[in-house]
Amino acid sequence: MILKILIIRLSSIGDIFHTFTLLPDIKQKYPNAEIDWLVDESFKGIAELSPLINKVISIPLRKWKKNKLSWLYNLIKFRNSINHEQYDYIIDTQGLIKSAFLAKFLFKGKIYGLDCKSAREWLASFFYDYTYTVNQNNVAVIRLRGLIAKIFQLDHDLNIIDFKVNAANCNIYYPEGYVLYLHGTSKENKKWSLETWCEFSEWIILNTELKIILTYSNQTELDFAQQFQQKMHNERVVVVDKLGFLQLVDLIKNANLIIGVDTGFTHLANLLAKPTLAIYLHSDPSYVGMLESSTAHNFGGYKLRVEPSELIEYIIKNNLLELNHVK
Repeated sequence: MILKILIIRLSSIGDIFHTFTLLPDIKQKYPNAEIDWLVDESFKGIAELSPLINKVISIPLRKWKKNKLSWLYNLIKFRNSINHEQYDYIIDTQGLIKSAFLAKFLFKGKIYGLDCKSAREWLASFFYDYTYTVNQNNVAVIRLRGLIAKIFQLDHDLNIIDFKVNAANCNIYYPEGYVLYLHGTSKENKKWSLETWCEFSEWIILNTELKIILTYSNQTELDFAQQFQQKMHNERVVVVDKLGFLQLVDLIKNANLIIGVDTGFTHLANLLAKPTLAIYLHSDPSYVGMLESSTAHNFGGYKLRVEPSELIEYIIKNNLLELNHVK
């Protein structure tokens, strides 16, 4: 008999990437398991990056928000369209009342999730058939893999990650290599200023032979990238046209170093075991940050400044780049 498992992670980009790390854990114990995934329609393209997901079920929750009066009608209609499917395991990794309710209302099967001490919204735990305590003092990857380890009684090192994601050739190659800047994020208070990026970049230009690559996903990010390019006025600064998700994965995979703010693709770089430095200006990296290693480090914290000198010192100390000379 083939085991049918449903993972519920509705959003967002970084959280979906974190949850991808559970899939190899499950496949290690149940190689033939079919794993489906419930995600908000806005993030369907992100969920589809995993080669281990059998079927992505996308639900247009954000669209339905525009008309709250028809929300229940739309939900019933949606349930009928997916035939109220049966699963052996329904695992809510989000720990919200919304995600727990969807697990209960839309699907048939036993529901697994965090207990009232561990869930982000403690009332969510009342929707689950089985609940588990997870140490909240760890970063998201460890918390999530800890939940799966308890559900499936796995005994493995949570810090050793087997991360799988699809990619497609982005046709961008520089023989001298490049540093990739992931500068865009959802909130202004999470962004490094133009002046700070320029100060750090002057050091990269002076001390390495590497290109500096920026790309964008919207007009605001394009405007910033163009302003940065104009201010730097150096041919080694390149703005790459907007890429699809598969091509962006490839761009990250081939970078020598990734510098990112608090955004989902910074977490992707980290999970791909790329040298990654993450900048946190309005959130706590001990909770939402990357899994740190000798080549990955979180800088800053809630309402803290991060200076270019901090990143430069870390790069030199850990030999993250081949330097011409250091100034």
